[in-house]
Amino acid sequence: MKKLLLAMVCLMALGVAAPASAADMPVKAAPPPPVAPIYNWTGLYVGGHAGYSWGRWGGDLTFDPGTGPLAGIFDPSHRTIDTNGWLAGGQIGFNYQVNSLVFGLEADASWTNLKGSGNFNTIPGDVNWAIQNRLDWFGTVRGRAGVAVNNFLLYGTAGIAFGQTKADELVTNIIPCCLVTAVGSANENHIGWTAGAGVEWMYSRNWSVKAEYLYTDLGSADYRFVGRNLAAGTPHTTDSFPADLTFHTVRVGVNYKFDWAGPPVERY
Repeated sequence: MKKLLLAMVCLMALGVAAPASAADMPVKAAPPPPVAPIYNWTGLYVGGHAGYSWGRWGGDLTFDPGTGPLAGIFDPSHRTIDTNGWLAGGQIGFNYQVNSLVFGLEADASWTNLKGSGNFNTIPGDVNWAIQNRLDWFGTVRGRAGVAVNNFLLYGTAGIAFGQTKADELVTNIIPCCLVTAVGSANENHIGWTAGAGVEWMYSRNWSVKAEYLYTDLGSADYRFVGRNLAAGTPHTTDSFPADLTFHTVRVGVNYKFDWAGPPVERY
């Protein structure tokens, strides 16, 4: 009987001790919730682009025999030449992100076939000036500022623009018909300004694509044609078309962003 009572006391003691021991065991922590990707726009990038431009040269046709521009040669004297053409080029830039704000600087260069031509008759209509203008290349250096929404960047941009144009002139007699009397050309370097907006999509850690619009004003140039007076056999320097060039550009591009080794930032 004593042995039976002793066994029952031992069993009861074990039953009380077991829950207490279980309560003292450490509980395994639950895994943390998944973290949403954080897209980092900070870093140096390079890329390429292609697009389309259209615009206008606007200025005054002038004839100056050396004593000053003669009035009444063209009526009206103010004329325009509409232009359009394709372009392609490359860009390099740097972005820095502060929370959802992104600031950057970008430089680019584009080779273009933006060109246009016009035919202008003198008064009373006995001579024709055929002028063809083209933009050989242009570049920009622009600041960028925008808002990042996950892997999309909406931005505005503005800065300086520069480029080189060429103009060719062919002077032909209408009366008598079709006699070429002079040829000339002019090369001009320009500097002006540009502004626009765009959107960029980061589709992987280092790659993004963008679409962009720019309005560019390259300012005025003299376009004094220098060539030969074929009829007289003398230099031809009497015609000019002082004009300014403005144009619109839409383009798409792709950028590769290098991993940034600066201050620690969140990455996805």
